[in-house]
Amino acid sequence: MHWAWKDGQLLPADEVTLNVRDGAILYGASLFETLRCYSGHPFRLEAHLRRLRYWLERLYLFAHSRDRVDLSFSTLRDATARLLDACGLQEEDARLRITVTAGSERCPPSCFLVVDQITAEQRAQWQAGVQAILLPDPRSAQAELPKWGSYAWHIEAQLQARAHGAQEAIWVNREGYVTEGAISNVFIWHEERLKTPPLQEGILAGITRQVVFEIAERLRIPCNEERIPAHALHEAQAVLLTNSVREIVPVTHLHGAPLAQHPILAHLQQAYRQLVQEEQHRGQ
Repeated sequence: MHWAWKDGQLLPADEVTLNVRDGAILYGASLFETLRCYSGHPFRLEAHLRRLRYWLERLYLFAHSRDRVDLSFSTLRDATARLLDACGLQEEDARLRITVTAGSERCPPSCFLVVDQITAEQRAQWQAGVQAILLPDPRSAQAELPKWGSYAWHIEAQLQARAHGAQEAIWVNREGYVTEGAISNVFIWHEERLKTPPLQEGILAGITRQVVFEIAERLRIPCNEERIPAHALHEAQAVLLTNSVREIVPVTHLHGAPLAQHPILAHLQQAYRQLVQEEQHRGQ
């Protein structure tokens, strides 16, 4: 049986319900975080919760959630452990999603967790790389974005990518600059440095994106935020995507055309895995 955690209780996943008057149902008003668990260890859980709490405080839609939903590290760490144990995934790699709904004046908000196993085939595919296509960014934001539960544009972009034989869509804004992938942040390796679009392009402040900055600093690799024109993807020595579940993923083809595969890709992947192991050992 597959289980879920909701508001302090473990329940069979197919028995979890939401009130039809919850803002998540009526308006798509929910926030979520997705992260990877390594043998029972949720990687950078506190960083994901910090981002979640940040947007709960800033967005008026979540006024009901601020005082009624316990997003403390200890509560969510224990909830994750209970859920992984119930699903038999405490020794496996797993994808964890944490969702907080807005509730409404007529019903309380909710917090629920679900997990799914990450297979060896998925891990191998992500490490080897994916194909991508370019799509116009359907959003018009000019500042950092929250991780809204309303993810329709992202799913639509993923489905368009699959229809073209690819696994990810990279968005380009009206000015011709890369913003982010539908489910990832984008980096390029060019002129002996890593570059990634700034948050002012209206992108998610990805947790794995930040980890790449940390790795770059540790390895003394130049890494900075910079606007990236779409044509630079073809000219770069490497294009990579970052995602908390998929980690660091090379882009091997863009619209079917092969892209350069610089050794920096494997170097960064190895450094990421080493960091995960270090934090597991320290119990973070």
